[in-house]
Amino acid sequence: MKALAVKEGGNIDNLQIMDVDKPVPGSGQVRIKVHFSGLNPVDYKLIENPLPEWEFPHISGLDIAGEIDDVGSEVSGWFPGDKVFYHGSMVHQGGFAEYTIADPGVLAPLPDGWSWQEAAALPTAALTAYQSLFRKVPIQKGQSILIQAGAGGVGGFAIQFAKMAGLNIITTCSPRNVDHVRKLGADKVIDYNRENVIKEVHKYTNGRGADIIMDMVGEKTATEALDMLTFNGHLVSIVDFPDLTQYQPKSIAPSIHEVALGFVYRTDDEYQKADLGKMAREIGKLAEENKIDPLLEEEILLEDVPETLYKIKKGHVRGKIVARIS
Repeated sequence: MKALAVKEGGNIDNLQIMDVDKPVPGSGQVRIKVHFSGLNPVDYKLIENPLPEWEFPHISGLDIAGEIDDVGSEVSGWFPGDKVFYHGSMVHQGGFAEYTIADPGVLAPLPDGWSWQEAAALPTAALTAYQSLFRKVPIQKGQSILIQAGAGGVGGFAIQFAKMAGLNIITTCSPRNVDHVRKLGADKVIDYNRENVIKEVHKYTNGRGADIIMDMVGEKTATEALDMLTFNGHLVSIVDFPDLTQYQPKSIAPSIHEVALGFVYRTDDEYQKADLGKMAREIGKLAEENKIDPLLEEEILLEDVPETLYKIKKGHVRGKIVARIS
């Protein structure tokens, strides 16, 4: 079968189209015929810093939409021909290939009325935002939330979920994306290039700071978040933890949450793996009810993935990009 894989990690340039053996589902597994696979920053990050569990050639691609092609023994409730989407494993072979193997517990039905492309845009970004807000943080209607990088995939879904939850949404973006994030539901938009984010957050919250901050940028902004949180506030770190070396204990008593969605595959925690599927089904229901925008910006071919990953690495990519596989 055709796949986009690396014979060794370290560089996006190592990605190449190659012919590899079609995988065979084992007991408790299903094989997926992949139609579309979404792209994410974690794809290039893992290629540059491969996991020790990887076997080469390794196929990346975590966001998968396709149909079940074959079912192994000890699988119930799923059948060949079922249309699904899901968040794949960071440890095992991924979705930049015509076929891949999946754990049936993480699968969710393709939302009615949604295309393969739209469904492939959901898993990593939507599940990360969903887990952050509805698993990690005890949110209450009327609270304020700062969503860093609101025009990105995770940020865009976080805005939509936060609006559903009745939160007062502050977000950062560049001027060209202001209308976009407002349409998604942002109440206050800060131009991080020209405005002082810390001052603007305190001004907008009447000096309290934000009750919740989601940081999708890095250590610097995660550390700055400590100057923008309310007492007993919640910081959700998607990329890096804040630098706590200068933090004064008992000053704001923050709760800091790490989100490492796909790394659950490194564990034997079947409950948490199953929750990936549960969250995907909950998101799929919202999709069927036309309550979320898939944020789909671009569709590319499999051979265009390396160039597009370089584009994502440079930053400032809006929404989601998906690759047609078959």
